[in-house]
Amino acid sequence: MPAFKLFRHVFCLIADKYHYSSLSTPRLSCIFENFVVQLHGGKVRFSYDHKTERFCAREGSVQRFFANKRRGYWLYANGLDTRGKFLFSSYCLDNVKFHEGDVVVDCGANYGDLTLELFKRSPGVRYVGIEPNPEDFEILVENLDPKTCQLVNKALGDYNRTLPFYVCTDKGDSSLIEPPSYSEVLDVEVVRLDDLCRELGLEKIKLLKLEAEGFEPEILRGSEGVLKDIEFIAVDGGYERGKHRQQTFTWITNFLLNHDFEILDIFFPWCRALYKRRNS
Repeated sequence: MPAFKLFRHVFCLIADKYHYSSLSTPRLSCIFENFVVQLHGGKVRFSYDHKTERFCAREGSVQRFFANKRRGYWLYANGLDTRGKFLFSSYCLDNVKFHEGDVVVDCGANYGDLTLELFKRSPGVRYVGIEPNPEDFEILVENLDPKTCQLVNKALGDYNRTLPFYVCTDKGDSSLIEPPSYSEVLDVEVVRLDDLCRELGLEKIKLLKLEAEGFEPEILRGSEGVLKDIEFIAVDGGYERGKHRQQTFTWITNFLLNHDFEILDIFFPWCRALYKRRNS
């Protein structure tokens, strides 16, 4: 191994150990991570604000706030542009032509990263971000402009009710179905997409993007009244449901095929797929 590659490899290992050691401080951690990024030729830079207790990733004029250091470094180490492009392509959204005024409903919006690429391609779309985790929702509001985006701090499901929400921020695995591990349990408001669309005045939806850590079947059952008004559905059906990490891809596909949708494309590594309503 050439000397530089060996140095880079060793330093990255040291930095990773430091990030999660008892000696680590947020600002020094950012300095270490920025050096790692520079060693790899990256342009993103990390910083920390003690007042807000938020980390920030910046690349040019674009930025993303985040609270969980481990997850933020993992998401943005290769840059915000790369993060946006990967998320867009992994949901097979290169197959969709967006136009001004198109409605995009992002269920499981998290930090709003879908918009990194979406707004570059189609700045005139109407974005509706749905995120049940209160902490992630606060950051979503910081990352996106609530004046131009509709942001909803609720969960989607098959009935309007309150349910326990299992928070697992480190890996972004928070779910309404109990996962193998979690840090806390919160009560969250759950609504049917049918009812939310009426509340927000959504008559036609270009894209429903659905990432709910295994709760996708319940959400789709709560959307039956508006499926006819949705042109595309992009879903993460990976192995994320409950303690036994079951996949939902098979159920999702059968459900949508029986509701007049067809498969357009599949991202096999993560069991993500894009479906299109027939004759739309």
